[in-house]
Order: sequence, then C-alpha cells, then structure tokens
Amino acid sequence: MKSIQTVTQPSDAVTRREFIRTTARTAAAAAAAGTFPFVARGQVQGANDRIGIGFIGVGGRGQSHVALVQKLIESGTNAQIVAANDAYRYRLDEVVSRTKAKPYRKHTDLLADANVDVVCIATPDRLHVPQALDAIRAGKDVYCEKPMGHWSQFNLSKQFYEETGKLKRVVQIGNQGNSSPAWKQVGELIRQGAIGRPQLVEAGFYRYGDWGERMRIPDPDAKPGPDLDWEAFLGDAPKVPFTVDRFFSWRKYLDYAGGPCTDLFPHVFTPFVSVLGVKFPSLVVAAGGIFKYTTYDREVPDTFTMCLDYPEKLSVVVPGTLANAYVSEPAIRGDEGTITLQNPGEWNAGFDSLTVIPRQGQKQVIPAGKMDPTPPHWQNFLQCVRTREKPVSDVEFGFHVTAALNMAMLAFLNKKVAQFDPVKQAIIL
Repeated sequence: MKSIQTVTQPSDAVTRREFIRTTARTAAAAAAAGTFPFVARGQVQGANDRIGIGFIGVGGRGQSHVALVQKLIESGTNAQIVAANDAYRYRLDEVVSRTKAKPYRKHTDLLADANVDVVCIATPDRLHVPQALDAIRAGKDVYCEKPMGHWSQFNLSKQFYEETGKLKRVVQIGNQGNSSPAWKQVGELIRQGAIGRPQLVEAGFYRYGDWGERMRIPDPDAKPGPDLDWEAFLGDAPKVPFTVDRFFSWRKYLDYAGGPCTDLFPHVFTPFVSVLGVKFPSLVVAAGGIFKYTTYDREVPDTFTMCLDYPEKLSVVVPGTLANAYVSEPAIRGDEGTITLQNPGEWNAGFDSLTVIPRQGQKQVIPAGKMDPTPPHWQNFLQCVRTREKPVSDVEFGFHVTAALNMAMLAFLNKKVAQFDPVKQAIIL
C-alpha cells in the first residue's frame, strides 16, 4: 500500500535554537504535581466568574486556539489561560512565554490543577478521546478538536459520549461549521421545505498538495528524552520506535490519522449532517488509495470517496483528492428541488451565495457570506459552560459524525461494506 523512501524535509525547517528563540528556557515544567484521583474546581456559576482554560496540545492547531482565546479575552471575555501541556517541551515553552500559563509535561497533571475549569484538546487524533475522557472524569468541560476520535476508536468514542452525559459535562467538538451563519441559512431553507424531502447530497474536498500530511519538521535532530515524551505521543497506538517523521508528520500514518476521510472531510461533511438532522448511517462504502504521493512513507490515502446511506432514505456522496484543487459546487437534491452552494470556502468558512432551484418555478439566489466560524464556536462553548446548556456541536453530534467516518475508514481498509446496528450501536463489517 505504500512506497517507503527517505523524506526530504522542506527548506524552511528550523533548528531547535530557532524554534525556542523567543521562549523562556527555564519554564517550570517539572514542577507540576498531582495525580488521580482529581479534585475538581467548583462549577462556574455565572458571568462574573472567570473561566480558567487549559490547553492540551499546543502544536499548529493548538497554538491557533491559544491565539484566538487571547483575542476573545482582550475583547472582554471573562476567562484566563491558566495552563498548557505538550509532549514537546519547546512548543510548550513557546506558548508559556506568550501566555504566562503554568506548564505541564503530563496532561494528567494539568487536569489535577484546580484553577483549570475547561480544557482545549488539540493533540493528534488518537489522543483526543482518551484525553477527553480523562478531562470529564476530572470534572472539566472540554473543547475537543475534530475528529472526535481516531478511526479505530469507535467503542472509546461511544464511551466518551455516554460518560459525558452521566457526568453532566459540557463538551464542544471542533466542527465549527455548526456555528456558521451561512450554514444556518441552508438548514432553515430545508426545514421550510424549499426542496421537499432531501434525498442526495454531493460535496467534496479538493486540494493540490500533501503539505497537510507531510508537515514541517522543526527539529530534525529531535529525540525522546526530557524534551520529547514519545510515550505520551503514542498513547494507545502500537509501540513503535521513534522517528522524527512519526512525531512531527504524524498525519502521514494510519496509526495516528486517516487522511482525507477523517482529517479533511469533517469540514465539508459535518455541516450537512447538522442541517439535515441525520444521525447514524445504515450503510457505508469507500474507495481510494495513494494515487499521487507514492514516493515516501505515506500510509493514508491521497484520494478517497465515501458513500453513505441513511435510514431517512438519504444518500451522501463525498469525493476528495489532494491532486486537483478545482472545486465543484456542493448540492442538496430533494424531490422538489435543489440547493447549490457557490464558491464554498475551506474549513467551514461558508460560501458566497446559495441557489434554490425548485422543480417547478424560478430559481432564487440568496447572498450568504464567508467568515471564520471558530470564534463564535468558542463563544458558544464558553457560554454553555456558564449556562450548562448543550453546545451547537455537542458530544452526541460528534459521536454521530465519528461513527460515519469510522465506518468509511473501516470499509476502505477492509474492502467491505460497513453497516450500523442501531440497537447495539455497533459497526458491522
């Protein structure tokens, strides 16, 4: 399935010294204390209580969340960044130098900090659910990046969903399209019956380039030790020898990621799940492979198509490739008309307009708009932390999405049809 060759690192790779040139090298990472069982801080009661936020995983996506939360705080959000954790000390030092957060080398020690009310989890996919489970058991609310779990962790994702309800924690999954005003317009039109009963969805993800998987390696000389916790990175993944590629470019490998299906499709697939109100697919098939980027140790596909049937008599078709960036218009086809989306933006940013084409009558073009929905997604999460209401992308919604993506990956890897047993809530191959 793969061709293994030595990877040539991009020319902008930096040395360890450059990576930490703005950091305080004396960060007190080793001073963190506390073990299970956790002692949780009292529940945030209202608008006058400051929410203490901890970040687990401060790589590229994690640091973007840190920067976003800093801006929210500067604009008046009553919160404070109080703690941070990462398996790579130099990333941790960098964030600590900017935020003055308390550094922790172990995420369990961060969760034992009574000043932490909520955590943002932005680690590699395989760590999301195990760390989120630790967090809710510690009495913390959670913003968990997508995908909610690794493609091999369906049962663990189910456990996370069930325990969240029992422990009455607030969980927001990072499917930020649910906070997009443009997508809310689509949902309202469907509820109004503008196209009758939806029967077929067509939406794809297209990009030219493998930079999302072959990520930049900031320190080619990195190795496990006091500054790099390889065991923490592996989590429940197979215990394999350390390589800088596995640690920094983990999206290339099936042990930690799923390629377009789980890393990219949530951006285009998730909003349709939301606006259509569907839950678990009844049947999923998938096809694809490594068709272009065959000259290095890539394991995840670069071309992938999944087809899902839902019990509501609805099919969803999602193709994707990293070898062609031409974008086609997503469409929702109903028995009384069609909705198409013009010039969609990446990362759930919305689209310029939407067109309603009835089976009979005149089509209607409705202005929409693009915006980054991540800030309102965070605002919704923090508001729900205070009110204890359900966020727009709660853990139940995340479980429905991860079930579909898990089914697609398992169907692809096993070359079988994946079915879902709604009574047992189990995937059957």
